[in-house]
Amino acid sequence: MAEEGRISRFLSGLRRPFRSRESPTPTMPLWSSGIQEPVMAQGITIPALYAVSNESLILRTVLSKLRQEMFRRGYYWEKKFTSKCTVCDEEFQQEMQQCKTCGGEVRKPDPDELTYPKWLLNQENSMEQSFYHLLHEIENDLNIVDDAFLILVKEYFIDPESKEIAFYRIKEMVRGDPIFMRIVADKRGVRGGRFKVCRIHRNEVKTHADDKTCDVCGRELEDVHYVNMAGSGKTQYFIEGEVIHVSKYTPSKLYGRSPVNTMWRQAMTLTAMDNYMYTAYQKRRMPKGIISVTTDNLESMKSFWKSVDEKMERDPHYIPRVGIESQTGRGGVNWIKFMDTLDEMQYIPVREEIRNRIAAFYGVSSIFMVDNGKSGGLNNEGMQILVTNRAVEFGQKVYTDVLFPRLLKQMSVNDWKLTLYPNEEEDEITRLRRDEQELNVAQRMAQLGFQPELLEDPSNRDIRFVYRKPQPQPQQPGMPPGGAPPGMPPGGMPPGGMPPGGMPPGGMPMRMPPQMQGGMPPARGMPPGMPMPPPQPGGQGMGIRNRGPAAPQRRTTVGSGAPVSSVQQRGPEPNLAQNVSNALLNARRPRGA
Repeated sequence: MAEEGRISRFLSGLRRPFRSRESPTPTMPLWSSGIQEPVMAQGITIPALYAVSNESLILRTVLSKLRQEMFRRGYYWEKKFTSKCTVCDEEFQQEMQQCKTCGGEVRKPDPDELTYPKWLLNQENSMEQSFYHLLHEIENDLNIVDDAFLILVKEYFIDPESKEIAFYRIKEMVRGDPIFMRIVADKRGVRGGRFKVCRIHRNEVKTHADDKTCDVCGRELEDVHYVNMAGSGKTQYFIEGEVIHVSKYTPSKLYGRSPVNTMWRQAMTLTAMDNYMYTAYQKRRMPKGIISVTTDNLESMKSFWKSVDEKMERDPHYIPRVGIESQTGRGGVNWIKFMDTLDEMQYIPVREEIRNRIAAFYGVSSIFMVDNGKSGGLNNEGMQILVTNRAVEFGQKVYTDVLFPRLLKQMSVNDWKLTLYPNEEEDEITRLRRDEQELNVAQRMAQLGFQPELLEDPSNRDIRFVYRKPQPQPQQPGMPPGGAPPGMPPGGMPPGGMPPGGMPPGGMPMRMPPQMQGGMPPARGMPPGMPMPPPQPGGQGMGIRNRGPAAPQRRTTVGSGAPVSSVQQRGPEPNLAQNVSNALLNARRPRGA
């Protein structure tokens, strides 16, 4: 993997004053370095693998359904980050004013990087194939031979003065046929190491032992990584970055291992069973059996069966009566069977077992092959769809994590990534419940003093918040600790306390009964002059009600007993949104909890 960013800059600066040596890389049991051939188990060639995949109805159905689910909803462009530091390359998924790691400046993804890639993916190649058609071909190669080659046809632009390549563009993308595409590697499996070619003059091909410069333009030759061996004497050479090779099921240093090769016997058995059914229902099929008659008078038997055939043509329901005469007494009629019935051969169970084994390898459930005869247990529809969704998710990661990043790297796209949509769209109720939980978390974070901000992402329908700590408010000069106005102690009570009358001088006089003139009587056990403690919330203190009674609302007729009231003791009526939220919470709670 290529080193990128600040790590590569650090390593390049570290190597300058030193000499470095590497430990040996293990070699592979290859005959020699150069063009490597894929492994052919059991002597099965790659064209034979494609032939049996196209001839077997069950195998082709499995591969077709898997390919359809893989790209059913298309692809979309996604940001790799929301903010990125220009100094340390740290990436953040929320808006940042500066890098919290090094304090450097941050930038947003560059939208100009997508101008040419979007246009290219919407174009057709020279064979009138769209990008979706290429993806379907790549997926078919991966499922059959586990090797796929995507050829990037590049157009190089040469500076007329310096004769050097100024830049290049990817002109089109073409699928490479695994039957003819080969990898060039040394004994370690490292690409290259055998042939060198000029990027401009592809006819100038040399080995490593020859001169390293082009005889035409004098440019330095580059290593050949892949070759296309289609046609005798017309081998095409590709350098690094012009071919993307991926494997799905068995990735290795060179080639993958074909899944169809593993199930070759099962696929050929299905083909033989289909041929048997085809010949069994044709006129040239083998007879089911023969009737052997032991008799001393063959002429009489022939004339009898001739008359029986004539009567059977006129009346298909005619039942012939057969009498056999024999002078020795050993005559009889015997039925010799040549063919077994399909039930006797257990044709259907064997076919079902082979189909299930093939579909299980690829992760395609029976419901996707329109087989819903069984139900219950692990055969229910929800479980079958889940199994296939996991197989599709595994296959989509090959494109999202391997193929698409290599493609975008050749297009110099570093701030964006190409992603396939999941094959199954999420349920609307599930998405609303997740949004509800996100809103509850945002409300609680706001109560703790954080400031939630809604993320605006057009590609994401979910509600997402980022949280920031509020900026501390500067304290005004002259304010004592606690925020009290000048002249008031931290406790919040002016010096001297409140006058005995209950109001400060100059305020509105309070009318009090005669027995309470002069203030409240001292509490039992409390010395005179000590201020009264504040009343406790939620109760009554020192005989004074600190919270008035609830005002009656919408009182109805009064009966002989206690008055009937509709006072709202639990607050106002909940609105529609609160009713929906309570219903969702009650639905999650088990019954009886």
